[in-house]
Amino acid sequence: MRTILLIEDNIKILATNKEFFEKEGYIVFTASTLAEGSDILKRELIQLIILDIMLPDGSGIDFCAEIRKTHNIPVLYLTCVDEDDSLVSALKAGGDEYMTKPYSLNVLSARVMALLRRVSLERSAPERFTVGALEIDCEKRIMFMNGRDLQLKPKEFDLLLVLVRGMGRKFTAEELYSRIWSGIPVDMRTVTVHISTLRRKLESSKFFIVTENRRYYSLIME
Repeated sequence: MRTILLIEDNIKILATNKEFFEKEGYIVFTASTLAEGSDILKRELIQLIILDIMLPDGSGIDFCAEIRKTHNIPVLYLTCVDEDDSLVSALKAGGDEYMTKPYSLNVLSARVMALLRRVSLERSAPERFTVGALEIDCEKRIMFMNGRDLQLKPKEFDLLLVLVRGMGRKFTAEELYSRIWSGIPVDMRTVTVHISTLRRKLESSKFFIVTENRRYYSLIME
């Protein structure tokens, strides 16, 4: 059974979302403050958190950064704050998704399902697998292209692994940052730098990292 925690101080929204997700088959825990949410996390096995940013006893962004020290639970922000700076800060703190109010419950449900599915796939992925001429050893954290060690640094390995597992999918720099540098204060431009390095290391292969509209990155294979 899928278990989610809703942290939201608007009682009407909290009740509506709880009723909706229970009908969808989830076990739902609710909290109207960060303190209540923290208490629930200590005693319940939560699989996903839907988190407001502006709460009576603090910031959801700070809360996310704090729980990232001990938990790897996916976090979806649901907030009325619709500003680029807030989005970047939220993802830097370790959040996985970001939706703004007003919103469609069906779209929210789809985002939750996609996030849970992605996390499940990542956790169940084999330790060693091959994609075309690229051989990946997750235990030793090594990648070989046509038998040649790509000599990847730790974050380069993590970044390329995300792109490989999401082959063809478009990732924003913010999303890549959130996954690879979660909770670590790093300049967002480091994503661009690492992408450039990976492109050089993938030269003469059939793998290409494509940039679209200066915002999206995806890995494709010829």
